[in-house]
Amino acid sequence: MDYRFDHFRRWQLFDGFQFSAGQQPGWSVPDFDLPTLSRGRVRKSDFMGSCHALLTFASLTDPMAASAAPVLKRLHREFCGSVAFITVYVRESHPGDHIPQPDSLDAKIRHARMLRDRDSIPWTVAVDDLEGAFHRALGGNSGAAYLMDPSGNVAFRTRCSNDERGLRDALLAISQGEAGGRSRRPLARERRLVPFARALAHVDEVVRAAGPGAVEDLRREAPLVYAAAEVAWIWRTLTPLGRLAVALAGAVAAASFYGGVRLLRRRRSPA
Repeated sequence: MDYRFDHFRRWQLFDGFQFSAGQQPGWSVPDFDLPTLSRGRVRKSDFMGSCHALLTFASLTDPMAASAAPVLKRLHREFCGSVAFITVYVRESHPGDHIPQPDSLDAKIRHARMLRDRDSIPWTVAVDDLEGAFHRALGGNSGAAYLMDPSGNVAFRTRCSNDERGLRDALLAISQGEAGGRSRRPLARERRLVPFARALAHVDEVVRAAGPGAVEDLRREAPLVYAAAEVAWIWRTLTPLGRLAVALAGAVAAASFYGGVRLLRRRRSPA
């Protein structure tokens, strides 16, 4: 399947959150040498024998990246003294009329600058090549994060770069010299519900910014995600009082429905 696509398809939703078989924590991070927005380069060799590096992937049209930005900024303030943060710009997750899939490295670099400015990213932003060689070498997961140790191996990984608790636990572990034990944590214990909910809250704004074509692709290919994103967007626009009113109305409606069902059963039951 093509790495770069012009229209979102439902299979990408599932493939984007699957790790490649055999790539458990402990395997070596593929070599990389990428251009940065500061007109420099960032290489795997820069960190060998010196410090840990947190590698995350992002694009303008990726809801996971939008939801991860505030999480990563909090972690950066806490751990920037011992861990290098690197965001690698990759393919667009939801390309559209306004933000198409880049057709040149220059276009991809422009998108990366827009992402850095949108999210006020203070750490290194690198840009993968047009066909995503480094991204694909790490599995091509759109929202994943990898913590690389000074030996160049994966000490920790998560499917969701906005998983604040999981990432903080891993960063705390390596800061205390316990990364080896933490890296063996079973993947099945990853937290998914909260990170996915955080990303869902950004789907509407991110996809709409990409353009009407991206919105239509999402509506057609993943109608449940589209509907949930609409509800999440409406919820975010409500004031605390409005949210309380909606919650109370929902509770009243549920109680009324339940009471109506019980009354109907009583009427139908024999005397």
